[in-house]
Amino acid sequence: MAEFAMIAVVFFMLLVGIMEMAQAVYSYSTVCSAAREAVRYAIVHGPTSVSPATTAQIQQVAISYAPGLNMQTSEVTVTFPANAVNSLQKDAVVKISHTYKLGVPGLAPVSLTLVSTAQMLTSQ
Repeated sequence: MAEFAMIAVVFFMLLVGIMEMAQAVYSYSTVCSAAREAVRYAIVHGPTSVSPATTAQIQQVAISYAPGLNMQTSEVTVTFPANAVNSLQKDAVVKISHTYKLGVPGLAPVSLTLVSTAQMLTSQ
């Protein structure tokens, strides 16, 4: 029983650590997906479109695609720089920088910064 108790503690800590890392990878995937969807919205509703969207609307699209992360608008940056190939056109760039708190029982909490940038050429 003593050996089982020692091994069980290590095993369950390892199991919880694996589950926590899986949650972190899922959160990163969600951040990437939210950035892609927000930039898709931004290229259709860019500054030169018929119905341009505000930065706040594009940020809200990114937040709505990541409902479980409780992101804030300050974590989403939207810009429209000139295209590197054709200076007459603009790109839409959405960058999300989200802080994820990794908590494994028995260890000090660690903060991971999950960053994703998506860039596309505006359609107008």
